[in-house]
Amino acid sequence: MAALLVAGASAVFYFAPPSRGPSSAVNVASSPLEVTAEAGFAFTPDSFGDLPVNSTITVVFTDNDASPHTFTIMDRQGWVIPSDYSSAQINALAYGSKPALLNLNASAIGSGGDTQTGNLTVTAPGWYEFVCTEPGHFQQGMYGFVAFGMPVPSNLSVTTGDTGPGVAVFIIVGTIVSLVVIALVLGFVVGRRRGDTYEMPPQRLGYLEPEAPATAPSAPAENPPIPPGPRG
Repeated sequence: MAALLVAGASAVFYFAPPSRGPSSAVNVASSPLEVTAEAGFAFTPDSFGDLPVNSTITVVFTDNDASPHTFTIMDRQGWVIPSDYSSAQINALAYGSKPALLNLNASAIGSGGDTQTGNLTVTAPGWYEFVCTEPGHFQQGMYGFVAFGMPVPSNLSVTTGDTGPGVAVFIIVGTIVSLVVIALVLGFVVGRRRGDTYEMPPQRLGYLEPEAPATAPSAPAENPPIPPGPRG
């Protein structure tokens, strides 16, 4: 019973992705914005705040790792990419019908130090997420945030601005599973108790009914009547 309850409870929380947010933020008042890809699937810095709006920003991206990386700012303001997104979904965001605000590819294979430069302009305050689109790199934690005309929010989480059904559906399904498990357990316990109360007689189950004990002979009277003697 305890194992079933634990399994039901775990179904509610297992699918919920962990919260994600910036680990550090650097305020950049003017160009250039310099960011580096480091070994261990990390951007340094991983967040930039207070970038000017309506101004051309020069971005200098350097790959100090021995494998290729990208610096890709997604064109979806105020939204955190769910942690369980696949590489195919990341590519669809970066190169689909609404391509990235900026995409710089650096391939410092074997040596490190490859640098790429690009420009971008944002016309209104807001914040965006940037990632590395190389397969598996986002899932390893290679992402960050950039904010224009405002600091990077400190309370970013995976559900911020998420219009997809994934997390909500998993929570609802987990809750339903938990309720079904609890109902089955309660039904089992109540059924056993009722079975004890309304137990079927032995003869209905094919067993012989125990015979009633024989009636004991009645005890003789204490003062039996004296038979009449011969008449004189």
